[in-house]
Amino acid sequence: MLSSRLYAGIGFSYHERIYILYFMKRFISAVLFVLAFVAVPASALTLDAQGGICNRVSRMGHFNMSFYGHFWYPIDQMVFAGLGGGYQELNNVGYIPLSGSLWVRLPIGRTVLPVATGDFGYMFGKDNQMFWRAGAGLDIKNGDNSSIIVSGGYQFLNNSGRGYIYFHAGILIEM
Repeated sequence: MLSSRLYAGIGFSYHERIYILYFMKRFISAVLFVLAFVAVPASALTLDAQGGICNRVSRMGHFNMSFYGHFWYPIDQMVFAGLGGGYQELNNVGYIPLSGSLWVRLPIGRTVLPVATGDFGYMFGKDNQMFWRAGAGLDIKNGDNSSIIVSGGYQFLNNSGRGYIYFHAGILIEM
């Protein structure tokens, strides 16, 4: 009975039809999302985990902890696009940053490759705000599928108008 009502589109109120369309839209989006990852080969997933410090430019003596990680999709061997997130303390206030990210290895060297990174996203915390990061570092190859990362850069918070310098070290794993 329900399937015939749904097929015909009759017997439902306006709000019920909107809810059904909303549910169908979400369901189809979820199925497409899962299929996108099934269609991508397993070797296409790369991730990193980093930890370090993040300090205001004017207060270099006050060290704040900063942890960050990314899921990367390799466009080729030198360029990765991905999503990042982590935890930062800035002036004794905890934030959870989420961002879209870009990682570019520069073709200089074989074992130690310079990298350029960029992030743009949103920080959730006491003072929610947009932020961006730009940095550089070294990708020190351990083997074919892993690297040690040493990086640093500049981070700008939109609402507060403050700049921060960060230094991180971590590991990159290419699966």
